Amino acid sequence: MQFFFNARYCCGYALNNNIDDIGFIVAIQSRLSDEHDFIKPEYTYATGWSNGGFMVMHASNLFRAIAPISGFIGELDTEMTGENSIGKGLFIHQGRDDNFVRPTGCCHDPDMPKCCCDIAADACTGVADVARNWAVEVNGCKDDENLFLDTSYKNSEKGIECSTSSGKANTTICMYDNSGHFNRPSFDKAFPMADEVINFFSQDSCGINGGKWHRNSKTCSCNLKYSGTFCLDEAEDKHNIGGRSSSTDSPSIRRVIVTMVSMVMLVLASYVMLHKLRRRGRSRVKYGKVEEDDIEIAVM
Repeated sequence: MQFFFNARYCCGYALNNNIDDIGFIVAIQSRLSDEHDFIKPEYTYATGWSNGGFMVMHASNLFRAIAPISGFIGELDTEMTGENSIGKGLFIHQGRDDNFVRPTGCCHDPDMPKCCCDIAADACTGVADVARNWAVEVNGCKDDENLFLDTSYKNSEKGIECSTSSGKANTTICMYDNSGHFNRPSFDKAFPMADEVINFFSQDSCGINGGKWHRNSKTCSCNLKYSGTFCLDEAEDKHNIGGRSSSTDSPSIRRVIVTMVSMVMLVLASYVMLHKLRRRGRSRVKYGKVEEDDIEIAVM
């Protein structure tokens, strides 16, 4: 509503007026699944940036996996945790020098650095602890010294380092040096892992019906019962199954397209929100007087 999502602690008009954005997302999923038989709410994914990052975490129980960028919530939905949890993928991205949403979390603690736009939870939970708690409580990983021990991706030139913990689903955290809030000069130019987010979701989709994901070719091989780009369709031709499919008419392709549209909506809404906040921040004390110099220019 008015370029904002009500994501528990963030932001703006939607938060201040208690807009039901969870209900909004549920309504979108329900409407699309009613109108299109190839869409299933349980096969949807979401990514969001800034306020959108907070939103996808706030609504995480509605999606199969999420990828929040520069926005996270410390508390986990209890519906996703415990022995009965089936797991849920998390691909979380955070700049170490983000002055809008601090990697140490946003809270009321006067001894902790403040975040933009009055974002404040009761207690500060850093992004590393969010990823650890998710891996253990949602995805059933063992909480020991080996959790996130292995680096799954590193690019020293761009200052990116990612670590992954594999359990019922993958939990991956990527930290960035000199990237700030991924808003300089613009999100689409500053955030370097858009393709990797899509691949994360694609790999998860591939595994729904036991497909095998090939990292190099970014393709999914199906077992004998399923076909399609991500093995989401029941095999029709029993003499041509178990291989890879690239059919552009496949229902699984259409599912992915609808998912991408939903994700783009979240990112665009967050993008507009951030620019609006920055304009207001120059003249309104309540936004913490965030200045241009507070954010490092992204080095890609």
